[in-house]
Amino acid sequence: MLLLILLAILAVIAFGVGFVVHWLFIVAAVLALIWLISLFTGGFGRTGARRW
Repeated sequence: MLLLILLAILAVIAFGVGFVVHWLFIVAAVLALIWLISLFTGGFGRTGARRW
């Protein structure tokens, strides 16, 4: 869960800086997509018993 929060924070920071540097905006979009996919698939390294 901590990794998901860290990934979300990195995506937000990259979006903020992405308006200045265009390639960081692309990186932020990829990070946000990975975060969304991992959020809906149960996260990184979670066991099946701890899912909602």
